[in-house]
Amino acid sequence: MKFIQVIEQTGDIEEVVAHTKNYLETVNETKVRAIQLCTDRDDPTKILNIVTFDSAESAGQNDDLEETQESSAKQQAETDITYRNLDVHYEYNR
Repeated sequence: MKFIQVIEQTGDIEEVVAHTKNYLETVNETKVRAIQLCTDRDDPTKILNIVTFDSAESAGQNDDLEETQESSAKQQAETDITYRNLDVHYEYNR
């Protein structure tokens, strides 16, 4: 069953896009199937990463990758669930 992980953070969308592109280009073992990077239309510093995996198990395998753990350590994520009106700035599909 398809699995989607939503990561909310604040920052500069261009920096997040560059970071995400670099991750996808350098991590050959990634289990990511699609990524949408979005900003809140009402507050462009609020960024949501919508990441799609084939399953929760493949997401777990991706989380176990050393590169993923290093990347995650560098980003600040909020845990509160919020609904936002979003503009999509980048989309990756495999």
